[in-house]
Amino acid sequence: MIYVSKHQLNQVEYLIHQSIQGNHLLFDVETVRRVFRADISDKPEKPVEGLIEHLILEPTLEKKRAFLEGLDRSTFVRVVRTYFNIVENNLVEKGKVLH
Repeated sequence: MIYVSKHQLNQVEYLIHQSIQGNHLLFDVETVRRVFRADISDKPEKPVEGLIEHLILEPTLEKKRAFLEGLDRSTFVRVVRTYFNIVENNLVEKGKVLH
């Protein structure tokens, strides 16, 4: 379980809401395309949950982006896919299917 402040929760909810609308504030379109085309059949070295927690706890968008840029390619792909899985789960929870 991740413990976040009200401000952090609001920021995460905002990021997810924007992603649901198609505005991916943490990633450009080409990055998203590359991530979903990437093969990630190797076993992850680090659990992604802790990295998602670290991402959430970064205080600003700039620091979140810097954190992501510091990840190795395979880990970056896993973190971004996990982020989009969270976005998708939020869509399903709210009963909004956009296709």
